[in-house]
Amino acid sequence: MEYQAVIMAGGRGSRMPDLTASVPKALLPVGNRPLVWYPVNMLDKAGFESVIIVTFDSVKRDLVQALQSSAGELLIRLEVVTIPSDEDWGTAESLRFIRDKIKTDVLVISCDLITDIELHLLADVHRTYDASVTVLMHTLPDQSTEGGIYVPGSKSKRKIEQRDIIGLDEKGGRILLLAAQADIEEDLTLRKSVFKRYPFIQVKTRLMDAHMYILKKWVLDFLADNKVGRTYSTIKGELIPYLVRKQFSRPKTGQLVPQPNSMEPEGAQQDKDIASYGGLDELTKTARTMSSWNEHMGDMSDYYQHGDTLRCHTHIMENGFCIRANTVAAYCEANRQITQHRQILGDDPLIHPTATIKTKSQVGQDSMLGEGTTVCEKVSIKRSIIGKHCTVGDKVKIINSVIMDHVNISEGCTIQGSIVCGNTHIGEGVEMKDCLVGSSQNVPPRAKYSSEVIGNADRMMEI
Repeated sequence: MEYQAVIMAGGRGSRMPDLTASVPKALLPVGNRPLVWYPVNMLDKAGFESVIIVTFDSVKRDLVQALQSSAGELLIRLEVVTIPSDEDWGTAESLRFIRDKIKTDVLVISCDLITDIELHLLADVHRTYDASVTVLMHTLPDQSTEGGIYVPGSKSKRKIEQRDIIGLDEKGGRILLLAAQADIEEDLTLRKSVFKRYPFIQVKTRLMDAHMYILKKWVLDFLADNKVGRTYSTIKGELIPYLVRKQFSRPKTGQLVPQPNSMEPEGAQQDKDIASYGGLDELTKTARTMSSWNEHMGDMSDYYQHGDTLRCHTHIMENGFCIRANTVAAYCEANRQITQHRQILGDDPLIHPTATIKTKSQVGQDSMLGEGTTVCEKVSIKRSIIGKHCTVGDKVKIINSVIMDHVNISEGCTIQGSIVCGNTHIGEGVEMKDCLVGSSQNVPPRAKYSSEVIGNADRMMEI
């Protein structure tokens, strides 16, 4: 087994609290499947035999049940590891928590990532450059960077959130700089040694970290050993930027290569330098220079010349589908586009066999109906996802919306560009545009809403 796969499903969905107030982020429906199903399905199709899913104690039961009911013909074995529900751990802390389960290099994926990437493309980069970390990035679409998109519950268009500033070498594969725009107060700074070695640096602002990483096993060892002196809470926000900065560092004088099972006092663990990890013993170094294990006289000659052991690389996904459903806007976009990507969604029909559509109703080919849903007469549904066990009354129009499970929409309603969370009842004649309705709401008849959040006051979303 070359890589172990880990899915991080312990996020609280703090950027979309009205959606995650009653449904854990990992179980939010996209295309009538829970979010976490998409990375599980991707790993299964890629041939992985097992995956570790890290989630909260309180979520485990529902997560396992949701995956079992949505799994279909998946063959991959699921190992669900729980972290305390009252802890606010980041992805790096969760990865540290499962260190003892990781025996090889590790492929880490966020549960909110939906993509059709062929995983071997990322693995090929990792192998070719013997990278310490390989990051999947994708190019932002024009609508996210320029025009923005309407967000349900918002009065105006939402621009893309804070970008990353990414510096790449001339070939566009090695990461030389990674910084969040919000963290840069004045000017960007790089070491002179980096400029001397890479006089041409591409600076990108339209690349998004997809939250899929391949990490060397020794990176996880470093993360676990340095839990006292240095705090790395998140992989993307803290660990990866640190690795990028430390690429050209050298071990401190007298620094020993740490042993995985050493019994050093806790205080001593914090002083170990990243440059002392991942080093090769003299025998391995000699063997590699004498073998054809890779092109040490070709593309890798620069690494050999400078003795690099810490290398951060990226695979940039230029084409295909790649989106993180980690905000309300991204969640809407994922649902809007998912019906166009059947290779991701699977072979199930867009209209479930148990769904009922009565006479003179129209359901567009870009829409979905979930299990047990009833669509009454003279209904029009376009570019929308309707969940399980919903009832859509006579003469209802639903356009460009997401309707979750167990929603009852009464006669004569018009719903456009909105999200309606589960177990909600919408009265007769309601008109709703660009709204977000929280779970278990009762919307009064003939009410009219535009760009509003309809929910409990103590859970109102910040726009």
